[in-house]
Amino acid sequence: MDDRRDIFLRGLDAYRKGEHHEAHEHWEEIWQDEPDESRSRLLQALIQVASAAHKATHDVAPLGAVRLLEQAERRLRALPERFMAVDVAALCERLGPYAHAITTAHAALGHVRLEASLAPEIPIAGEVGPWGAVEAAPLVPELARAAWFEQGLSAYGRGAFFDAHEFWEQLWRDERGEDYKCLLQGLIQVAAAMHKVQEQHKPGPSASLLSRALLRLSGLPKDFGGLQVDRVVREILDAQRALAELVESPKHLPMLAPEQVPTIARVLRG
Repeated sequence: MDDRRDIFLRGLDAYRKGEHHEAHEHWEEIWQDEPDESRSRLLQALIQVASAAHKATHDVAPLGAVRLLEQAERRLRALPERFMAVDVAALCERLGPYAHAITTAHAALGHVRLEASLAPEIPIAGEVGPWGAVEAAPLVPELARAAWFEQGLSAYGRGAFFDAHEFWEQLWRDERGEDYKCLLQGLIQVAAAMHKVQEQHKPGPSASLLSRALLRLSGLPKDFGGLQVDRVVREILDAQRALAELVESPKHLPMLAPEQVPTIARVLRG
């Protein structure tokens, strides 16, 4: 466990020196098999921040860097204000201005080569404790769970698939009911699949995620959780056929037509 702590600290040291790619590599090494959900979330957010800083200093996909910062902030917001000695709240406050600096430079110059020293500082408050110590992430308050789920539905409906994934993942982590946990995991995988093909244009990984979602959703009642589960299952099968065609005959930017995206909707009551 202490080896993992040492790698984490080496990543922090590399990041402070402006060696953002090296920091990314250190953190990814321990993120790959991190068993604790909260530490995994922190590591993934730091990886995204480091990757964004590398892009912004080397004029590599600067708008992609902005998206990485947005994704990192969403992950960090789900953690305590201080976690693994990282001042999470302070780090979150630094991401927005850095993203603004990237977009401003891109709009003015058409390229982005920010100084490495401008990358958001990762503030450390105290000493990073033993890696074996597990810090619990905050739960979604019970009274807020229904609203949280609806926000996921709304995000999915407007095509914000990554956001929907994030809302449902927070609920899934704390869900104790076996069938509801299965439902949430299936929805998470559908949203992740749509993000893969519609935003990242990767039909192969999208099809794989849909296959996993199908295993979870097809065993549930057709209107479980107040959702049209049978419709989701049916439209997943249709989407898989469309994805297979994209894999076999790839387009420049492969993606599904809007009507091919599986619908996740409430049961209509008469």
